[in-house]
Amino acid sequence: MATTVYDALDIELRDGSVVTLRPLPIKRLKEFMVIISAMENPELTEVEGTDIFVAAAMLCLDKEQTPLATDRDKFEEIVDTPSMMKILDICGGLRLNDPNLLGASLVPGTI
Repeated sequence: MATTVYDALDIELRDGSVVTLRPLPIKRLKEFMVIISAMENPELTEVEGTDIFVAAAMLCLDKEQTPLATDRDKFEEIVDTPSMMKILDICGGLRLNDPNLLGASLVPGTI
């Protein structure tokens, strides 16, 4: 009998639909990392940063499971920020509230 080494998590979105989140396979994780690497630009605006997170979260969703994976307008309408952060955490391993990540992102002299 096989053992699953990860947990799947079902989350409910604002419209009542449910999506199942699982860690990305390596091939899609590489694509995810390319998208997220755009956050390294120190001149990003908040809107541009949010757009990057939206693109990464959409990549995380299974295209066969939900049209949210390909319909950006629909995604932005029914996915709220906490749900998007959970998608990025579970699927891509990106924990935006990690104090180590936050500390590493602060540029000395900007606070």
